[in-house]
Amino acid sequence: MGKLNISLVHLDVRYGEQERNRKELLRLNKAAAENGAGIIVNTELGLSGYSYGSREEIARVAERADGPTVEALSAIASAYGCYIVFGYAEEDGGTGIFYNSAAVIGRDGTFLFSYRKVTAEVRWACAGSPLQPNTFDTPWGRAGVMICSDSYYGAIPRMSALRGADLLLVPANWPGGSLDPRELWQARACENGFFLAACNRGGKDKTMSCEDAYSCVCGPDGKELFAEKSSSSKIFTVELPLENGRLPSRTLDRMSARIPEQYGGIYLDMRYANDMTAYCQLPSPGEFRVACQPADPSVLFAGEDMIETIIATTTVHGADLLVLPAGNARSVDRATESLVKTARTLQCAICAGIIADGCFTIVFVERDGAISMKPCADSSLRWIDLPNARVALASKDELYHPELGIAFAKQGCDVVAVSSSRLDEQDRMVLGARSIEQVAVAASGGNRAFLAEPPEGHHRWAEAHTEYPGKPCVMTLDTSRLRRKQFYERLDYELLLRKGGPRSGKVSEREPSEPAAIRNT
Repeated sequence: MGKLNISLVHLDVRYGEQERNRKELLRLNKAAAENGAGIIVNTELGLSGYSYGSREEIARVAERADGPTVEALSAIASAYGCYIVFGYAEEDGGTGIFYNSAAVIGRDGTFLFSYRKVTAEVRWACAGSPLQPNTFDTPWGRAGVMICSDSYYGAIPRMSALRGADLLLVPANWPGGSLDPRELWQARACENGFFLAACNRGGKDKTMSCEDAYSCVCGPDGKELFAEKSSSSKIFTVELPLENGRLPSRTLDRMSARIPEQYGGIYLDMRYANDMTAYCQLPSPGEFRVACQPADPSVLFAGEDMIETIIATTTVHGADLLVLPAGNARSVDRATESLVKTARTLQCAICAGIIADGCFTIVFVERDGAISMKPCADSSLRWIDLPNARVALASKDELYHPELGIAFAKQGCDVVAVSSSRLDEQDRMVLGARSIEQVAVAASGGNRAFLAEPPEGHHRWAEAHTEYPGKPCVMTLDTSRLRRKQFYERLDYELLLRKGGPRSGKVSEREPSEPAAIRNT
């Protein structure tokens, strides 16, 4: 079977103490290499610290890609045959531009490339290009690199998966607080099917404390394989399993399940859509009350009045939308009749999945009995305009892809309703994180239900959650707030919309690190 040792150099970075940090980095990287690490990941901005407020400040601690630290780390990589990823403030010698970068060094000591953070620090750093190379081949599979908050938006890690990454390496400077990066990293690993290794840091910076910052490693199912914090410098080494010498990622399976024809709306430029209601011709905004109710899928449509019996003792009255789990039924028509009757009784729109004759159909019934259906074979986008909200319909598997969340949000959807027979904890993390794409998520399964509201700023999404069949979770959304959307646009839209599985975007150990020059002919 075999194992791959990955070492995370969780450094107590001292702000502005460049020489001290370099000495400590080299000592710890050499120790990790001597201990048999195949890949070593260092923290973000490990040479300088993080909290710089201007180009003048960062200039004192920035290095070029051919500077002394990369040169010394290259010697370690060559001597011990390991890959090294090192976070630093990079000065481009040709332009004087500063980047928050991660140098990638091959195991023969070759400098492969500097990945430049896409979600860069606005006070001093230039944002990296979404088209830049960020993957490289190893004997154990293809590795991708991104930096810290690049993992916040789902489409940026997705681009690494589409470039074939089996393992994502993340130098980070992410203190604990309102958004736990561990939860987000688990979601990103799960929705893309790759391993993820994030190297955080310890100590205190100029304006933040990272004493409670976790480094972690996640498997392709999103489950944590390792998580640890330390205020002082530590080397965390994690063994990853190999199958026939390769990392058993699920990237190809995840990417093969994409439906790119659903994602066309992601490239729309929404910078000037100041009024989403008028721009997308949406219903007037206002309060929109959503309830999600778990129930046993085997009995949900067992009798004509079963749905009414199930919800009779709950508190869904007064809701504008009720999302139920997917249930087994003898026929779609009979189950739909039951939903229509219940919607009219409650004066509430209802969304539920119906499993009949081996097929899955999402059925949406408005309070007046109007019916919309989305069969599993229908890959078109489907949404319904209700008073105060536009509600989109998606299966759990469809919404595992961040591209769909962005496409819905850019076309004015306020909420995505998801009906499933079962939702596990990984589903809750992935679909909850989908709300970061600027759309609320309302999901019900037989065993649990939850609602996720898009966060304000760089925070965690608000959530209501229940695992009790007789107790729905309820949330009142303000769609006027939900429509104040801000999208991250530095994305490779051609890659995200290309049909097919992962494509080559690698940089091998013998290929040049700079993109080829463009010649005018």
